[in-house]
Amino acid sequence: MQYEYVDKNREGDHICYYSDLRKMQNHYPNWSITKPLELIFSEIVTAWSDRLS
Repeated sequence: MQYEYVDKNREGDHICYYSDLRKMQNHYPNWSITKPLELIFSEIVTAWSDRLS
């Protein structure tokens, strides 16, 4: 894998990320996380493998 570190925000990047979801869950009581993090990473790996093959 080749990569380059650029210390600059990419267009479209989120300015903030939430790790404490209690306020979100209070505002949207029917909302919940539906995918475990491991599945998300697996989907990313699969998508990149398909894209590069």
